[in-house]
Amino acid sequence: MLCLQKRKQGQLARAVTIALFALLMPFSATAQRQQYCERTNYSAQEITNAVNASPLRDELKATSCSLGGLGRFESGGNKGVYNGSCCTGIFQLNNRNVRDYAGVDRETFGCMSLQEQVDAWARLTNDGYRTGVVRRLTEMGVFDGRRVDASFIAACIQLGVGNCQTMVNSGRCSGFADSNGTTICDMARAAQANADPNCQNNPNTPACEQGPGDFPPGQPVAAVPPAPATTDIMVGLGEV
Repeated sequence: MLCLQKRKQGQLARAVTIALFALLMPFSATAQRQQYCERTNYSAQEITNAVNASPLRDELKATSCSLGGLGRFESGGNKGVYNGSCCTGIFQLNNRNVRDYAGVDRETFGCMSLQEQVDAWARLTNDGYRTGVVRRLTEMGVFDGRRVDASFIAACIQLGVGNCQTMVNSGRCSGFADSNGTTICDMARAAQANADPNCQNNPNTPACEQGPGDFPPGQPVAAVPPAPATTDIMVGLGEV
């Protein structure tokens, strides 16, 4: 009888171990940082050049220096990096946006060219630019003491317009922060800080002469902000 009980206890322990292993295996596989194809180290200026060649709206290209800085901040210039939780590429698009705007899975996306990745990000950013929360920010001009410029708008879209809406509703930069504690304002500042100090901005605008990320004083992002779309892009807290 005692031997039977010990045998049953041993079988139960093995079953529990197998069950735990099965649960942890998928988590470990998805939570691991990965590199797809070659590791790259694109400079802020190279990313800016790709932004200028992309279908991004001219209003945002006007300060593409800071957008090159945003790419450096997000990926360190490595277009093949997957962060282990959600996002891939030079601008760290999440899995859903990779599918929706590049039409591929994240592994394929990580192996695409810099220009192809930036083009997909530009299409996503253009859609985000048409949302109600971005329109509201452009009309405000200043948020929580910080001027709303292209880097601010890009950071709002980058961290998810649903999350950006949460920030705007709160009235302060600290109204939303991602899992790393990064706020939209933090990201905007980092984008400017990582821009090439000798940036050659979009040749049709003088923005770089005023400093990366700055619009001409007294002017909003767009002279006539776009009307809100009928359906805004909403991003949940777990989707950034």
